[in-house]
Amino acid sequence: MIAKCANPACAVQFQYLREGKLFRMEFDPERNPPGPQLAGTPKPVRKVEHFWLCGACSTTLTLVMNGDKVETALLEPVAFKTAAAS
Repeated sequence: MIAKCANPACAVQFQYLREGKLFRMEFDPERNPPGPQLAGTPKPVRKVEHFWLCGACSTTLTLVMNGDKVETALLEPVAFKTAAAS
């Protein structure tokens, strides 16, 4: 269950989905290689977790996978200019 913003420097408590951004992250505890699976082989087990960035943090940060950890990363201002021009 999501309790607070995923930004370690932020203490905002999660209350509603109407603010911020929700992330669904998949972890592969067995570290199976990505790509297609052979027919007849069992699907790799994946662990799914959800994270939330509050409204203020989601304007400047995003979440990224770094190995088996989730970390915050700054959004690039160029992405905003490109999206605004569309």
